[in-house]
Amino acid sequence: MEAAPKRIEIAKYPFGKKKAFTTSWDDGVVHDRRVVKFFNEIGIKGTWNLNSAFLTRPGVPDARPGHYLSAAEVGELYKGHEVAIHTATHPHLPMLDASQMAYEILDDRRALEDLVGYPVRGMALPFGSYNQKVLDMMRTLGVAYCRATGNAVDQSFPPADPMFWQATMHMFGKINDQTLPEKFKAWLENWRRTDVFFVWGHTYEFDTPTPRWDDLEKLFRPLAGHADVWYCTNIELFDYEAARQRMVIAANKRSAYNPSGMTVTLTVDGKPVDVPPGQTVAIG
Repeated sequence: MEAAPKRIEIAKYPFGKKKAFTTSWDDGVVHDRRVVKFFNEIGIKGTWNLNSAFLTRPGVPDARPGHYLSAAEVGELYKGHEVAIHTATHPHLPMLDASQMAYEILDDRRALEDLVGYPVRGMALPFGSYNQKVLDMMRTLGVAYCRATGNAVDQSFPPADPMFWQATMHMFGKINDQTLPEKFKAWLENWRRTDVFFVWGHTYEFDTPTPRWDDLEKLFRPLAGHADVWYCTNIELFDYEAARQRMVIAANKRSAYNPSGMTVTLTVDGKPVDVPPGQTVAIG
């Protein structure tokens, strides 16, 4: 019998990827159409945080005519991406009592699930405003994570508190005078960095106060198509981390069982081995 592997590591990301890239966008506005189309072309994924009460519907007055998407297009538009909670009507959550806060989160979740056909588990804070009551409420309502505003810069994953997950940077922001493409390039070329690069914004920012749609290409084209990067949604990061934690490695290091619903990658003596969902794989 051949010797068992010396070391088996559960890879931080699937499919042999060394780093991860994700994005998050708020509100559910008509400008999303153009950004989603471009992302689909270049292979970037987004998490789209929608205010369901503002989505247009037949017979319901528009909250802001020509600004918000139609509820009927949500399921198809965001296919392959993630739809997440942003509350039904975008209030400052710390200003609400517990019942109103729960309504805003759950009503949005239920409405979005009706549109996309899967459990909606992610969230972004309206206005970035929160307090401990908000964080505790989200935990009780089945929210898996919540994106805050502000920059974490060095984005370790998983975050210490998934209910307060800061992005790396805003799409138009600068960190140490570096723009988004410059910051990404430095991160990509640093082999020590195996963390998550996380960008957030609003798609209407490409159009107001003046149109700057050329920036969509300039900012995001350089970020796409890198072989070592896993391009994923927010919830995929959390689901993969949960799957990693459930992996079962045999004590004799000759097999591994993946009880989760997504592929997990092992590094077996330095070589990647993918373990499909629900399967046991011989590794030595």
